[in-house]
Amino acid sequence: MLRAEAAWLARRLERVPTEHLSPLLSIGSGHAELRATQPWLERVVYEPLTRRGVQVLHHELNPAPGVDVAGDLTDPGFLERLGKLELRSLMCCNVLEHVPNPEEIAKTIAGLVPAGGYVLVSVPRRYPYHPGPIDTLFRPSVDELRSLFPKLTLVDGAEVRCESLLAYYLASPTKWTSLKRGVRTKAPPQARVPVAETLRMLFLSTTVSAVALRAGP
Repeated sequence: MLRAEAAWLARRLERVPTEHLSPLLSIGSGHAELRATQPWLERVVYEPLTRRGVQVLHHELNPAPGVDVAGDLTDPGFLERLGKLELRSLMCCNVLEHVPNPEEIAKTIAGLVPAGGYVLVSVPRRYPYHPGPIDTLFRPSVDELRSLFPKLTLVDGAEVRCESLLAYYLASPTKWTSLKRGVRTKAPPQARVPVAETLRMLFLSTTVSAVALRAGP
């Protein structure tokens, strides 16, 4: 997660009463070692939630240290398990571009949040190809991202201007691994951007589409 993106999410979370957030499921948030490569994420997003008494549950596809809930969001059995957790809110950041079926995952997320609960979602808008293990090049506008959740009410949405790729990789050196993987992987033709745009992202800025939504009534 980029630093400006984390700050945007933190500001939106601050406005939501604790009772409407906890327990919060952070979908695809990574294992403990991976989260440690982005120290601002813990400091800006998760630590303030913990201080407020919000129970944060970290989700990943497979069990690992620092993962509270492991499973496939397309598996009915796993969804039944999630239903028993009595979740109040969900966060899904930088995940939908890595799944072949973002519409289905969005529908699942909307179905997990109860009335009065919140969903916060972010997806890269201007960002290079980064397979992890896949990148479908889903780069929605705010309106396109919001349209995946027709039954939820938009509370806020923005295309967040973030740091350059160079600044991001300097802040998190281990992220060079994903960059090198992207370079080594044969990107599909639609992932090949003009040199000028590559330089723009490297030295100027990247952007992220982010929305905060609420389940009715």
